[in-house]
Amino acid sequence: MEQDQAFELINQLSFFAEFTPEEKQFLSTLESQIYKYFPSDTIIKEGETDYSFFILLKGVVAVVKSNPKEVTIAKLKAGAVFGEIAYITRRTRTTSVIADGDVIALKIHTNDIDSLLPSIPTKLKDKLIEILVNRLETMNEQITRNV
Repeated sequence: MEQDQAFELINQLSFFAEFTPEEKQFLSTLESQIYKYFPSDTIIKEGETDYSFFILLKGVVAVVKSNPKEVTIAKLKAGAVFGEIAYITRRTRTTSVIADGDVIALKIHTNDIDSLLPSIPTKLKDKLIEILVNRLETMNEQITRNV
């Protein structure tokens, strides 16, 4: 993928709204961390050990839980984050994530986080916290509506 293409994908996502142009440019140069997936490719497999997370730059993915049968629990679009639970908790993957069409994703490896520009890890962690708090609030609202 061309660096300009990667920058444009990163630049248009609200996930990166708080990032400076320099930080977005830096992320777009991480060719080894920008992955292309094809329809039905498994990006994350439930039960595996991998402490990285992904930011969906383009496309749609299905989040699938296999217990006892395979059920799609969510569809995520560009700008969404997945794999963050294993990244934060250092546990095995809790779901599988499968490409639902052509997908481009930025993978942030735990081991590589310190090699990023100094401001990027803090911004990534802040954004993950915001996402998790929003998910918790949404779940709380759903539960209280059903009571």
